[in-house]
Amino acid sequence: MTRLNPAENGAESDAALDPKVLETIGHALKAHYDDLVSAPLPQKFLDLLAKLEEEERHGEAEGNPNANG
Repeated sequence: MTRLNPAENGAESDAALDPKVLETIGHALKAHYDDLVSAPLPQKFLDLLAKLEEEERHGEAEGNPNANG
């Protein structure tokens, strides 16, 4: 008997991973993304954000209709 892969027969249950494998992958991904989210922003980005905020405030003060806000 030949067993088809899930793409050929549409059965997703044949491709299911062991729950422990999924849990390990989930923990690894969470740890990786937690590190990324908690990392400080580079000073270059902070400077850029400050510049954009200043331009936005300047545009609002002048009544610029293109200013966001």
